[in-house]
Amino acid sequence: MEKRIALLIDAENTSAKYLDSIFMELKNYGTVTYKRMYGDFTLKTLADWNHRALAYAVVPIQQPRYSTAKNAADIMLVIDAMDIMYTKNVDIFCIVSSDSDFTRLVTRLCDEGMEVIGMGKSDASRTLKAACTIYKNLEIIYGDSDEIGTTGQKNAGVGHKTEDIEKNIVPLSEIKKSMVEIVRENENLGNRTGLGGLKSSIQRLYKDFDERNYGYSSMTKLVKELKDFVVTQERSTVYVSLSGVEVNEKTVEGFIVEMVKRGPIDLGRLGQTIHTEFPDFDVKSYGYSQLGTFVQSIEGIIVEPNKGGKYARFAEG
Repeated sequence: MEKRIALLIDAENTSAKYLDSIFMELKNYGTVTYKRMYGDFTLKTLADWNHRALAYAVVPIQQPRYSTAKNAADIMLVIDAMDIMYTKNVDIFCIVSSDSDFTRLVTRLCDEGMEVIGMGKSDASRTLKAACTIYKNLEIIYGDSDEIGTTGQKNAGVGHKTEDIEKNIVPLSEIKKSMVEIVRENENLGNRTGLGGLKSSIQRLYKDFDERNYGYSSMTKLVKELKDFVVTQERSTVYVSLSGVEVNEKTVEGFIVEMVKRGPIDLGRLGQTIHTEFPDFDVKSYGYSQLGTFVQSIEGIIVEPNKGGKYARFAEG
């Protein structure tokens, strides 16, 4: 049975041009049963909403502003959301707004066991994004999904400011590190990692994660592009495993031992030498926050301060 979705749009905070994309995106999650938009639709700035909403039978909730300092439409949206929540007639709420004032509403809905899909601009507050079950960047789902590629270069003919969007999404390098940690942990436990499970785990860590943020039309294409992983399919299930390209921890340890055998070595120089030999080396992928902690964990090696820096050497005896 498809999940039922309550779509509540802050029209005064969102451009009407996104409406088609919003409904296309929600098809992936269920059926929209409540369709409401909030604002003072007597204003010329909201005239486009009146026209576009007809195609989807979105109900306009007319709310004039009683004061220039207060947004009555926002309060009406919150009241309706709470009323709908208590009816128990929906499974998912979709709140369309970039306004951080809705953060408490989102957390309240989640407290009641509701899934909340947030949709707004990429520069919305991190707190609002984190509160949602999933957060979708409207600029990305707006038909320009190829806008941001792996290099962050802007494609020809795209009207959005790619640089502004890119700075508000989690860097792909950070996403990759988390993916490696998830797959490695599963492999250490003797479990396989399904592609769907991997994506769900990443979305729990980064609520606004969407492969389209990085220029990929599917999660499969993104993972295949990253050389750290091997993607295999067995019947209808796609699995992800670590590739041989990933730097093996024991290999790096052996390299460090050989370097330290030559004599005490400055930790900064040691780090540079490691990165020269293993360009993809990242000590955090092994569960250590600093290089010194990792080096200290190798049997027989100690790290100590010396002449304003830190040196690695073999313990005496």
